[in-house]
Amino acid sequence: MATTVDFTALSDADAAATSDLMAHRRATTLVPDPHATYRAQIVTAYVTAAYPAVRRSLLDEATDYDRQHPGEPSLADELYGADLGGVA
Repeated sequence: MATTVDFTALSDADAAATSDLMAHRRATTLVPDPHATYRAQIVTAYVTAAYPAVRRSLLDEATDYDRQHPGEPSLADELYGADLGGVA
């Protein structure tokens, strides 16, 4: 007696979920955006930098990033805003 197995569900993780709870968990799982992580690291390093030369270097790096990613909000502006503190 031959049985047939439908493997299509195995190719789609959402369809393979056997419970509504697992499907919901999978649908609400977020994957970190590498650009957002990089931007957060630059801002953190800038705010915590002890020396003006380090801050200038990070600002140069942010300016380069802005040139490479013209459609995104300006990282250099974000650093300038960090200098304003509560004023911004």
